Amino acid sequence: MTNDLPAKNPIVEIYEVWNSPLSAPVALDAIARSFSRSSAKVEQAGNAVSIRTGSNWRYRLLGNALSGSTALPVALTVTVTSLRDGSELEAHAYDTFGWRITDETFFGAKESFEQRLRELLTSAAKAAEAVNGTAGAI
Repeated sequence: MTNDLPAKNPIVEIYEVWNSPLSAPVALDAIARSFSRSSAKVEQAGNAVSIRTGSNWRYRLLGNALSGSTALPVALTVTVTSLRDGSELEAHAYDTFGWRITDETFFGAKESFEQRLRELLTSAAKAAEAVNGTAGAI
């Protein structure tokens, strides 16, 4: 039996695949622009855009109940592939909470992270005019 403590893997990860009528570059730009309007850190490179939002420090200091959903440290990476009639987008959303004493979560943290990740995924899909999504939570 191995001891994997302290835990540092994401508490919640969600993968989704969408189709968009937009071309790959236009879909990618639309997602990047959508998140650039907020306080999110947006990095676009090649056929992918990465978004990081929230504050690990604030979340650790104030906890799940007092920090608010926008403080949850989360990330989203969307990779776009060109199709004949638009594009396919692969989205990977996950928390960036990082180091913690155990893999156990307390006080609704898992549910809060999952809800915030779903909000990010919905925003990205809407920006890219995506349809026909398939989702999978880990």
